[in-house]
Amino acid sequence: MFNKANVKIFEEKGCVIVKNAVSKEIVDLLTQYTLFDEKVNFNPDKQVPGAHVKYSDLIMESLLLKLQPVIEENTGKKVYPTYSFYRIYRPGDSLHPHKDRPSCELSITISLGYDYKNSEKKWPIYVEGNAYILEPGDLVCYRGVDLEHWRDTLEVPEGSWHSQAFLHYVDSEGPYAEWKYDKRESLGLPTKIEKLPSIYEPDKMIKNNKNTKSYITYTN
Repeated sequence: MFNKANVKIFEEKGCVIVKNAVSKEIVDLLTQYTLFDEKVNFNPDKQVPGAHVKYSDLIMESLLLKLQPVIEENTGKKVYPTYSFYRIYRPGDSLHPHKDRPSCELSITISLGYDYKNSEKKWPIYVEGNAYILEPGDLVCYRGVDLEHWRDTLEVPEGSWHSQAFLHYVDSEGPYAEWKYDKRESLGLPTKIEKLPSIYEPDKMIKNNKNTKSYITYTN
């Protein structure tokens, strides 16, 4: 069954928020997982230099499947999952204005968790100039290939962090349907594409490359 109100919003604006799309229990688990993974298997990002990022993490690929019905319910589209990744932002990080590659016809960003060290800061994502504030478990779904989106610089105290998950889908009857699974044999696999046509080109999986930034502290 479709959420008619949200489907209408998505059709008109190409962007819709779904509150509490992921339960607090799952969000807390995923947040702690990402922080541990940053510590043990640090993988440097190209789009946000110095940030930890991971493409096709198995638990995020599972979330990609779990939320597929939610995305269909709130967009009115029958979709194929393409790929997932997550990123941990730190003080001074920003996301420059951009549009996404074909696999990201429907882009979803989910707030997992953040700690701004008692700062009252709110850090929105901007989609076509509109600011969207996401609390842990909230998601915003937008037409990633069509709508420019970005984040301003995260100006918070040292030691702060912000964990964000990204899920991507394509309309199964749309022009990008061939990007199902990001052209992998199945979900859960590293990319087999030699050259991705965008800023989202993932690094080769870098194992045991620990983050040595002295200012980072981790949740126990």
